[in-house]
Amino acid sequence: NSYMLGKIGILITILVLVLLFYLVISLGAGAFSKDNVKPETKKYLKSVNILLIIIAVVGGILVFFL
Repeated sequence: NSYMLGKIGILITILVLVLLFYLVISLGAGAFSKDNVKPETKKYLKSVNILLIIIAVVGGILVFFL
């Protein structure tokens, strides 16, 4: 069914974009550097991760139920 393949394509696109946002924000915040990360930065990254998870879950729900 091409309709289902279209939905899966949209879901994959959403998940790839969320992953790219995660990588860009983490690199910008210095999460992958060898230096110690400040507690404020860790708190910020945790909040960003929660937001990205919510976006991915809502995107999945929208793709499969609409």
